[in-house]
Amino acid sequence: MQESFGETVLELSKEDMRHNPKEPVVRMYDDDELIGKFSLKTLEVIENIDMADYDIRFAQKEIKRNQSNWLETWRDYVGILNA
Repeated sequence: MQESFGETVLELSKEDMRHNPKEPVVRMYDDDELIGKFSLKTLEVIENIDMADYDIRFAQKEIKRNQSNWLETWRDYVGILNA
């Protein structure tokens, strides 16, 4: 018997980039359902829809590990929007 667990995804949203370009956020999805948002600059939880403590710790660790690349991607995309 094989057990299957959900897929957790962290992503930058073009919608967030358009609506609030000065406040970079990372969205966290579990099985395609939005469960929370984090500040890309401070790693703080901005919106907790349905995250457990371990979800928050995991996301903060991953965001910190990729923070500079994601901030650069955010700035590049916002720059394209404003061009």
